[in-house]
Amino acid sequence: MSGALGRTETAIQRLGSAIDRLEAAAARVGAGDLLLAGELRDAREQHAALEDTTRVVSQRLDGAITRLRHLLEA
Repeated sequence: MSGALGRTETAIQRLGSAIDRLEAAAARVGAGDLLLAGELRDAREQHAALEDTTRVVSQRLDGAITRLRHLLEA
């Protein structure tokens, strides 16, 4: 009976160790997801800023083109 009890205890320890490793891996994946979410948020913010800049530049170019057309027509 002692041999069976020892094997059972060893199996329980191995199971506990495996569960600990799984929990650690799940925590790392969760941290990775948070990192990716932060990077996605940053990319979206940069995209919005670039859209604003593009709109301003486009408006300025349109204005300059209009002024040049008026000068050339005169």
